[in-house]
Amino acid sequence: MARQKFAPVTGENKGGQPLELVQIDHTPADIILVDSFERQPIGRPWVTLAIDVATRLVTGYYTSLEAPSRLSVALCLTQAVAPKVELLAELACNIPWPAQGKPQSIHVDNGRDFRSRAFRSACAEWGIDLVYRPPGSPHFGGHIERLIGTMMGAVHLLPGTTQASIADKGDYDAEGQAAMTLNEFDHWFALEICRYNNSIHSSLGCTPVAKWEALSEQMMGDIPFETEAFRVSFLPSELRKVRRDGIHLFQIRYWSDALAGRIGRGDGKVVVRYDPRDISKIWVELEDGRYVEARYRNLEIPPASLWEYREAMRKARALGKSGSNELVLAELIRQQRQIEAESRGLTKAERRSRERKGALEGANSAVSTTEGLRPVDTGDTSRPLFKVERW
Repeated sequence: MARQKFAPVTGENKGGQPLELVQIDHTPADIILVDSFERQPIGRPWVTLAIDVATRLVTGYYTSLEAPSRLSVALCLTQAVAPKVELLAELACNIPWPAQGKPQSIHVDNGRDFRSRAFRSACAEWGIDLVYRPPGSPHFGGHIERLIGTMMGAVHLLPGTTQASIADKGDYDAEGQAAMTLNEFDHWFALEICRYNNSIHSSLGCTPVAKWEALSEQMMGDIPFETEAFRVSFLPSELRKVRRDGIHLFQIRYWSDALAGRIGRGDGKVVVRYDPRDISKIWVELEDGRYVEARYRNLEIPPASLWEYREAMRKARALGKSGSNELVLAELIRQQRQIEAESRGLTKAERRSRERKGALEGANSAVSTTEGLRPVDTGDTSRPLFKVERW
């Protein structure tokens, strides 16, 4: 609007020190990914990014095929506050990424994931000021929006890119050219962040890493940081009673010996936090604010994601299976994983067969493929023995 175009820009966000002000936002990435099994298109991923305003250093990120949620924010923030040593080792990258520590203030938009009670209470618990973008003030989140634009510009060079618009895409077949899995894209994106962090920033006159290191003596963030407790406090939560057989969540029972003394303590409920990626364990908040980890009471249940669990129970209802959710879950998930493993093995064998066939057909040789092969003399006891696995 003209009013917005010519109105004065007030409340400019300037952080004078590292971690004084961090902006976080989500965006769908401009690329089509493929699954790791059949390498078929499965859609666009979401990216959550966090940037330190004072240094323009990207402090954390998270990629997922799921729409933005409290989990996206939790995992992005957890990575932002943690040292990056393990991540850089996994990437085999020796470029510096010094971002770590708790931000003093977080600036976000008005999305539901940022407005949730759990997110607001977690920020309050850790002493983080939570500031929302005023409606109609796009400049308020300018730093994170420019970062997203820069990162998507790099994504537009990848196979399977959707570009920024239909006009830019033209006749390019994004789905037909898609080639990267989520894991591959995640690793590429992390390396692209390292490149960005170590490139000259036009508004700084130096790299974000250099700016961070120059201001590091003035840092007020908590380093080292208790990252596991931080991550847990931002996870999705429910209120549950401590029963004689443990905590009931998703119709699954969880137990820890630390809960024994809390059975039957009135009608009060406790806060239970969970990670949807692995529901084999939960965290129960105690009176003093500490969390105790509880695991499946039934050890026959394999670790599973919440999505895998819900799909298994949907199939159980469709098949008319009855009985304990826990036993049905254990049976179905094992069956599904066995079918998947066998399918993957068969597909891999077929691919290997095609590769071998293509290599033989392409070889310009008159030598028989069986020439030189001799039967192995299994009666020769001088041959070394090798360990084998029984399946």
